[in-house]
Order: sequence, then C-alpha cells, then structure tokens
Amino acid sequence: MKIARRTVDGPDGQSARILVAAPDDDAWYDLRTAVRLHALQRGATVESANRLAAALVPSSLAQALGGGDVFADAMKRTLDERPNEAKVVEPVLTNALDPITYRDFMVFERHFSFGYKWQGKPVPEIMYELPISYAGDPRSFLGPDDVIPWPGYTERLDYELELGIVIGRTGTDLTPDTALDHVLGLTILNDVSARDIQAREMAGGLGPSKGKHFACVTGPLVTSLDEIDESGLGMRVRVNGETWCETTSAEMVWSVAEIVAWASQGEILRPGALLGTGTCNGGSTVEIERMLSPGDVIELEIDQLGTLRNRLGQPAAAGWHPKPLSRTADGEAATVKFLR
Repeated sequence: MKIARRTVDGPDGQSARILVAAPDDDAWYDLRTAVRLHALQRGATVESANRLAAALVPSSLAQALGGGDVFADAMKRTLDERPNEAKVVEPVLTNALDPITYRDFMVFERHFSFGYKWQGKPVPEIMYELPISYAGDPRSFLGPDDVIPWPGYTERLDYELELGIVIGRTGTDLTPDTALDHVLGLTILNDVSARDIQAREMAGGLGPSKGKHFACVTGPLVTSLDEIDESGLGMRVRVNGETWCETTSAEMVWSVAEIVAWASQGEILRPGALLGTGTCNGGSTVEIERMLSPGDVIELEIDQLGTLRNRLGQPAAAGWHPKPLSRTADGEAATVKFLR
C-alpha cells in the first residue's frame, strides 16, 4: 500500500487530505471521501457520514494512525473497493507525514566513518555497540517541491539521503522480532544540514542543533513495509539533473528492526513518530567533494518510495550572531556547597 497527502482548498482555507493507492497502481483514492461513501451505503445520513469520515480521516496522518485497526481497515477496504467517486487524478502531493516526534540515527558505516574522519576523529566503539541518535524538530518538516530555506548563518548547505521509518502502532520495550509489527512503512527523508555551523557546534558534544533544526524534508509517499525489502533498495541523488550518487540500503550495520527496537526501550513509540536511518553511503556532498549553490534542484530517489524533489532557496540576510566569551573556569572543578 502507498499512502500520501495532497492539499485541497476549502471554505476555511487549505487542508491536507490523505490518499491511498495500491502498490501496483498509480490510481490514488481520497480516503475521507471513500469512508463517507461507505457510511452512506451503510445507511448513515449525509451529516453523520461527513462527521464520521472527518473523525476517522483527519488531515494529519499522525492523528489518523491513532485510529489503530479502524483506520487501517478503512485503508484496506478502500483499495479493495476502489470507489470511482473517491478517485483522484494526478494529485499534487505534499509531505506525506506530519511527524509527532523525530529522531535520526547513523547506521551506514561508510558514511559515519567518513563523518568522523571529516571531523579529524576516530570512529568511536559506541557506533558498533548501539544504534545512536539525536532528536530533531518535528515542526521543521517540508514536503515535495517546497523551497528549502538557506539560513543566513551558513555558507555550506547540504542534503542527506535517508530512509524514514514511520511508526504506525504504539509500542514499548520491543525486540527486533516484534518491532516491525509497529512500523507503518518507509519514506524518503532529506535531513538538510548546514555543514559549517554543524561542525563547530558538534565540537561541544551536544549534537547538531542549528546545523539541522531549520529544515527537514519527507515524501512524496509512505510505502507500507509489507510491500518492500528495506535491505536492498536502490538509492540515488541528482542535482540539476546530474547523478551525484547511486547506492543501496543494503549497507546498514543496524537493521530497521534493530533501530525501532532500541528506540522503544524504556519509552513509548507512538503512531506518527519518525525515525531516520542516517545518511546512506555517499548520500551527502561532503563525501563526494561537491558543493551546492542557491537555486539548485535536488532530487532524492529510492526504489518503491518515489522521488523527492526540492529547490534550494536564496541565502537569508545574516542575523544576530553571538560573540565569543572570555574563559573564566579554565577546566577547574566548580566548588559546590551542599546545604544540610
């Protein structure tokens, strides 16, 4: 099954509508319309059918996934029946998911090995002991054909081609054997990065911060996990029509199941959460010694997940920037007085 969203105009402005399609078909169906038609066929009044459809199929995919099997059954029934009245011809897709939380891992060995070399550091053993991650901003997400902003504090903007793992069911303390039962599917993820400020900030040991939090892109669709083999997907990058990278998802040192299982330990994964695999091997400009420029068109393509296309915006005007402070402690331990 393929799941996507499109934007429609309504009396209260624009809103997103969830679409579904069979894996072997390019025909998309508006899920809310299909649910409304089904309710009418079962004897519901027009008003009740509209309320039921809006409640079961909201604009937010993350919220809709909270409907559990009721929502899943509605998607399956729509593709079984394929009502012509709900069919959408050549929809313009927006971002498929509005994630409730977002964290990004690093599981492609050649990429993270290069990353540490780029920073002048050896690869730490923790990379082979645990699938580690950082927390990103779920409110920063863009969709297909959106313009990626270029912050005024960076001169080196970069893309990152990744697999995005969409959680479909609540789960905690999962194992690799049970983790995939809680995954809705996969999507393309572009974890946009400001390399110069990222390198400076990460020297402090707290993560990428301003190097990442300004923008992230996902889409154009989510493909259900039962339709694909995540361990052997072809992955490609094109910039202004020129191929810059061709690789595969087969080189992950931690599997999707292991990523999800570790993320769930001691905490609850909820429907609509997004987990990134980290950049695939060769999936950023620093590895291939290329540079992006304002206005460049970036296309990220993954087998069975489509093509995610965006243009880089023009650099914003430089804003306020902190001035370096004078050192006061010089590494000496602080004196702490405990109250009794």
